[in-house]
Amino acid sequence: MSKGKNYNVSIDVGTSSLKGVITSLDATGRQFLEAYGSVKSAGIEKSGINDAVALKGALRKLVDGLIDQMPKKDIIADFYVSFSEMNYSVLSENVEEIISDGEPAVIKEETIKDLLENIEQEKFTRGNIKIHKSYIRKYILDDEKIVFNPVEMKASKINLEIVYISSEGRSSEIFKRIFEELYGSGVFNIRPSLVSAAESVLTDKERQHGVMCVTLGHSVSEIICYKENLPVYISQIPLGIKNIIKDVSKVLETSFDEAEKLLVTYGDTNINNSGEERVEYFALDGRTRKSVSMRKLSRVVYARVRELFNKIRRELGIFYTENKNITEDKLPGGIVITGGGAKLRGLTDTGVETLRMPVRVGTYETSFNPRIENSDDVSNDPMFSACLGNLLESTEKGVLEEAPLSNEEDGKVKEKEKKGFGDIIKSIFFGGEEE
Repeated sequence: MSKGKNYNVSIDVGTSSLKGVITSLDATGRQFLEAYGSVKSAGIEKSGINDAVALKGALRKLVDGLIDQMPKKDIIADFYVSFSEMNYSVLSENVEEIISDGEPAVIKEETIKDLLENIEQEKFTRGNIKIHKSYIRKYILDDEKIVFNPVEMKASKINLEIVYISSEGRSSEIFKRIFEELYGSGVFNIRPSLVSAAESVLTDKERQHGVMCVTLGHSVSEIICYKENLPVYISQIPLGIKNIIKDVSKVLETSFDEAEKLLVTYGDTNINNSGEERVEYFALDGRTRKSVSMRKLSRVVYARVRELFNKIRRELGIFYTENKNITEDKLPGGIVITGGGAKLRGLTDTGVETLRMPVRVGTYETSFNPRIENSDDVSNDPMFSACLGNLLESTEKGVLEEAPLSNEEDGKVKEKEKKGFGDIIKSIFFGGEEE
């Protein structure tokens, strides 16, 4: 391994494709893209995992492709994984904790860390509720002083206003088991794709003043709204690129795969950009050649995309209804679209036409997040937004440590070393190492 470098592996699991990147961090703090790739998904649908064996095979293929790009195979890496499930929500809680029964005590960084961990464990053990990420709105010291960072201040009591992104956690547990089977009990951190994607492409000003981020995926479109740098609304629209492909397939009487090729190569939601030029494709039998005008293809695509934006407009209405304090200035940041579906030509034109508000395509490059060197192809591709957004967790938390293992012989706790990439590949192809 190159001296002074740390490596991160990030994987985003989607219903259409698995995306992966490897980055390195040198001693100066600069991050470099070392490898990237994508493979077709298997064993997962919008309702969750339906074939764990097939999903493992797709993950093996992705990781194998990443390794082939690496000059050295025996690196040490931390793992970050993102995926989506159907039932994310935003929770808001006011929590009171006693710091000292006597004189006010100095609040240390460790005090806050322990406090947040205890809150998650004690206050949110409700059935299958899983807390994915927490945000502190503000701290109130001794019922009178509002602060945003209480460290090194004195107080006897502290009140926290906390915002959580949560889910029922069923899919999280399944993913956790799959990755433990593949990688052993190594280091990996699981995040919701919609959060990683949004934090990857949004600017601080957008999140502060108000913005909606839409991740346009294969099976569904996920929505998350931010205001004052906090998530305030999460929803999901059961409509994605797959629905557009199905429409093209039905209207043109061709296969799903052929319709997908037409959409990727010639699809444009802006009818004004399309003419009577004809493009050829294969009929359902795979042999008969047919043709369609670019304008007709565009009309098919436009109809479904217009429906998507109408559904987004309805979500905006629900959001404003549930957040009365935001109706005055609404969302000045407008709509930011990311995910693989955001590459569809003419998308922003149709969005502005339908919503009458700013609409842009978001990529890692459009944000002001730390630069990743040698990553132009990936940083400018909205398909990799969540994958790169996962890596922001490493800059927030620093280097992750292994979960401690209990040593029954001497009662002490020891920490395992991070897995080398060679060990990971061994566990993938040969079933892992015996404990």
